[in-house]
Amino acid sequence: DVSCKVCRYNLEPLEMVRELKFKAVKDGHGLQAHRKLVDFLAKEHNTMMQPKADRGAWAKGLDVPKGLNADCEVLFFAGCKFSYDQDLQKSAVDAVSILKDAGVKIGILGEDEVCCGSRIFSMGYKDESIRFAKMNKNMWKKTNVKTIVTSCSDCYYAFKHLYPSLGSEVEVLHTTEYLHRLLQEGKLTFTKEVPITVTYHDPCHLGRQGEPYIPWDGVETKIRKQIIVYDPPRPRRNGAWGVYDQPRDILKAIPGVRLVEMERIREYSWCCGAGGGVREAYPEYSTRTASERIDEATSTGAEAIVSTCPWCERNFMDAVAASNDSMKIYDMIELVRQAL
Repeated sequence: DVSCKVCRYNLEPLEMVRELKFKAVKDGHGLQAHRKLVDFLAKEHNTMMQPKADRGAWAKGLDVPKGLNADCEVLFFAGCKFSYDQDLQKSAVDAVSILKDAGVKIGILGEDEVCCGSRIFSMGYKDESIRFAKMNKNMWKKTNVKTIVTSCSDCYYAFKHLYPSLGSEVEVLHTTEYLHRLLQEGKLTFTKEVPITVTYHDPCHLGRQGEPYIPWDGVETKIRKQIIVYDPPRPRRNGAWGVYDQPRDILKAIPGVRLVEMERIREYSWCCGAGGGVREAYPEYSTRTASERIDEATSTGAEAIVSTCPWCERNFMDAVAASNDSMKIYDMIELVRQAL
């Protein structure tokens, strides 16, 4: 998708793949592994195959407003992965705590939170994903919240790009964007040294798919029944305007951290292998994809891979464990917490 748009802006490979998935699912050709997940999601409102009642357990003891009646200006959306993966939950707790300590009037939905719908959208279940988008949109309306903050890149993509087409007007920020804002305003200061050499992995949904939504109302026609043209010109989404600088600026601001880059970064970043329903349906391929990225990170001399998506982090952690690799995997929040 990115490479095609280097020279041509009227090609949409990713959209074509998604439309093909939508049709395949509609015609009854969806993958069984995905169907099982979607059926569970309808009942328990999460993609982690866990009870709905346990959704808010990650935030036990967190002293912030919770639920639909939470009185807050900023709502932290944990997402399915952070809510249920016990190895990653602390990152969500730290994110909320750091923002609260910085003076942000923040709250969470807790057990009232439901899936964002992003993953099933990429699997081809468009109607089901829209259902969850509407559920979230209605809940946000009840809370009167003005800003949504999430540490999950999948959720960020859904809220930033998919929801606006359904009328959502809430400000959406990834946690790294909010932390970057606080640093610039002087409301967050790093005081401790974190001596480590790291490389940063750009998640697909925060990077090339993290560009802002720009509505377009026009007509698509073809010259000689071949060359697509848009009237008026359509906004160009080529992945270049995703969230790339803020995470790197934060890492560079932490005393002691040395950032070294991999060969494939920003819009050309190599996928971790967990997205698009691959991890659920093709686990071996997903692990091989993650292993290739880990090899690339190792070649930089880095001690750790830092990322800003729980799905990437989980896939890397599993690949490292499977190969007994020494590479460490961190969420950005972990290093931020160590530096405060």
